[in-house]
Amino acid sequence: MLTRPICLTLMSLTLAAGTAAAQTDSAAGPRRIAPEGVYRASALVDSVFIDRLLPRAVVDGGDFAAYLMARLGARDLPPDFAFTVEIDTALIRIAGRIADLPPEARTALSQLVLLVPPDTRLEAQIELAQAGREAVRFHLRTITVQGVPIPETFLIAVMAEIGRQYPALTATGRDLYVQMPPGATMALIPGAVALNGP
Repeated sequence: MLTRPICLTLMSLTLAAGTAAAQTDSAAGPRRIAPEGVYRASALVDSVFIDRLLPRAVVDGGDFAAYLMARLGARDLPPDFAFTVEIDTALIRIAGRIADLPPEARTALSQLVLLVPPDTRLEAQIELAQAGREAVRFHLRTITVQGVPIPETFLIAVMAEIGRQYPALTATGRDLYVQMPPGATMALIPGAVALNGP
């Protein structure tokens, strides 16, 4: 479940646009990553990109993070999962304490967390970029421990090992590609992810 927290390392709602907007009223602040968010986000993503029932939608940041984690294979998030997500126009930040990671995630991250106290705060910083006409790329820019970035050479080695364990990621372990219809777009906005159909 590491790349669950890592991608962490890391989206509907009902299909009513009013409900989607209500979840993103408060643009600032951390969002909860809950198991039910996978279903809300999936419904919106499908409604815009696959079924084309909606021309556009806004997915709450916590729901979108849960959706990404599910795509990586983390389908059983605990109901009390304590990591949160914050989104601005540049980055997705998934953060929490080492103590709040499920045991499987702590094992996967053991090279990073073995020698630090359980209250140590981890944060994964993820960028979103267009990847051609039919995909977007979520790229793990860095991971910080108590606000200090992990040295790049160490991060490369750790993430490459994770990439071997999670086939949805690229070999580097730092990239997840999500396919979209030609002409569709996905963008980060404060507290959420905006989907625009073709």
